[in-house]
Amino acid sequence: MKRLRSLICILAAICSFAAVTTMGVSAKSGTLTTAVGTVDASALRLRSGPSTSSSTLGYASRGDYVIITGKTGSWYQVQFDLTAGYMHESYLNTYEVKNVELGYGRVTGDYVHVRSGPGTGYRSIDQAHTGEKAYIIGFNRQWYKVIFGENIGYIRSDYLQLTEIPYENAASDKEPLFFKDGKSTGLAPSAAALNGQTSSDIRSQIVKNAKKYLGTPYVWGGSSPSGFDCSGFTQYVLALSGIRLPRTTTEQVKVGTYISKSALQPGDLVFLKDTYRAGVSHVGIYIGDGQMIHASSSKGVTISNLSSSYYTQHYHSARRVV
Repeated sequence: MKRLRSLICILAAICSFAAVTTMGVSAKSGTLTTAVGTVDASALRLRSGPSTSSSTLGYASRGDYVIITGKTGSWYQVQFDLTAGYMHESYLNTYEVKNVELGYGRVTGDYVHVRSGPGTGYRSIDQAHTGEKAYIIGFNRQWYKVIFGENIGYIRSDYLQLTEIPYENAASDKEPLFFKDGKSTGLAPSAAALNGQTSSDIRSQIVKNAKKYLGTPYVWGGSSPSGFDCSGFTQYVLALSGIRLPRTTTEQVKVGTYISKSALQPGDLVFLKDTYRAGVSHVGIYIGDGQMIHASSSKGVTISNLSSSYYTQHYHSARRVV
């Protein structure tokens, strides 16, 4: 019997440890955010309860962001400028998915997963602990999109407590770095940008990092310094500056913003067509002076002139991701 009890205790400990490492735990999970909202009134009251007879806690300006945590009848339970209260649904535009800078949030538990996507089905790319900070750049169906360390990932909203007034709100003295009105400001979200680097700094960093790998051999399917294919090279180099790209050329040509050939800047992605197959088939990084650095199937990582006849003939487009 004693042996059986010991075995049960051991199995319980193993299961407990597995739960910590695979699911993540939090001793102090908070309230789940269900949506973000923008105020659609010139001076919307934040009330202490779900009624017009409830006391007024403050006023929100048109365009201010609120965090929605529940609903009672026609009233949303919200957090506005770090104060909890209620606002009537008639004066809020609500979003389940939104790019918005909410500033830094504080992690409220240990072994909290930072995931690659907004859901428990996505892989864990890091773990956060009580008191650590994550910079919130968006919301996606109960998950905050964050910059945490060198990664961009997602933390479930009840494990992250806001510590700042949203940057676009009238009461904030800070300006958005990455998104304004849900649109890109032109600066790619990254830890480097948060630490004060400008888009020009990041472009220079991308070019510098890319040139470190000149001469690296071409390897089909390669995405590491032991060997690169074209899209593996661009994905690896831009990741060093905190910019995430999908893996293949056909996916990378869809990211960022279209840029005309005459507007190319260092760090922009350059795409070629009809090289070894029909359609978009090759990608490199523009480094200035009409040149791009890329993983060539015949030369490995090399620098080529876009004005040469071959590259002029096969040029497809360019995309800006910084």
